[in-house]
Amino acid sequence: MGARGTLRSHKPWKIFLARVLLIPAGILCSASMVRADCPQALGSGPVSEPKLSVMLYVQGRLMMRSPSQFMERGEYISLEQRLINRCSGRLTATTLSDTLPERLNVFAHKSKAARSGAFVGVSSVDQKMAMEKTGPDWHAYVTAFPDLRFVGATNRFAHGLLTLDDTIRSVQDLAGKRMGLVMRPSSLRALQETVLISAWDIYDQITVREYLPGELAAALDGGEVDVVFMPVARVVNGELVSMNIDIHRKDIRWISLSLDDVVAATGNTPVLAERVVFIPPAGAVNENENVGLITFDVAWFTFLSTSDDVVYEFTHAVHHVCPTLKPGCAGRSMESLLRWPQLDPGLIHPGALRFYREAGIDFDL
Repeated sequence: MGARGTLRSHKPWKIFLARVLLIPAGILCSASMVRADCPQALGSGPVSEPKLSVMLYVQGRLMMRSPSQFMERGEYISLEQRLINRCSGRLTATTLSDTLPERLNVFAHKSKAARSGAFVGVSSVDQKMAMEKTGPDWHAYVTAFPDLRFVGATNRFAHGLLTLDDTIRSVQDLAGKRMGLVMRPSSLRALQETVLISAWDIYDQITVREYLPGELAAALDGGEVDVVFMPVARVVNGELVSMNIDIHRKDIRWISLSLDDVVAATGNTPVLAERVVFIPPAGAVNENENVGLITFDVAWFTFLSTSDDVVYEFTHAVHHVCPTLKPGCAGRSMESLLRWPQLDPGLIHPGALRFYREAGIDFDL
């Protein structure tokens, strides 16, 4: 009995010790499994203790906000944050979500040191407005940010004008019509007004009705407006993928933007944009026509004071992010990372420039 009692009294301790010893092994195994799918470049650099913190300022979900609302944490987690916090040995990231120009205006009175380590999602509509302190009063930058530097592009959207009204066949037919636009304040609206004012000079001849981007299609279908100007597609691997509305609908009449329209809209304005072509399907109103759409690009920018090494590693993360985070995804191509209207190599941050040169991109500086 005594011997058996002694054995029984030690058994829980043996189990406890075994569990204690297994916990670190389990953690190491788990960490190994987590990092197994990490890009080698993000795990091969020197490990920082503590890690260097970077802040990612983004649009998040496409929502319009009151300027009185403050930037929020935890509402939206960017793909770059997920990848960095899972894989990087040097960096840790936090995402903050707000609209432009608010997410840049928070840096208006901050020192260069306080701006370091901040990566901001900036649209091609806003880049020059922010760097030169230009733009409409309702989309105002409180100071110029000439120290903004390009890191890598993330998204390209295409805007188009569409109607269900058979009497609207060209820009000349828009006068007196009810047009649905994205509500102010927003970069999307700034792009739309640039086209309507600078390219066509018809803004004062239409009745504007404002909606969230996702509400415009329903407003058109419901007869609330005669025509809508809206983001209609994302560019994914060179293809236009529908967003907000089915671009393959056969009952839609498209009002095409010509190359001259896009040049006029961007030539004497701070807006940067390009023209892409969409060909409606057979049987559509504009069957087999080359319908011109105007682009709206988004890219990561940082400040010149951010260290080259931090930007270099962050650019690796931007490159390796998979839009759907699915296994086997090759990340973003070099072509898509550098897809930015009128991109001047002098605008690229030196840390990002180092990344692109190592990848074989030859810049003529």
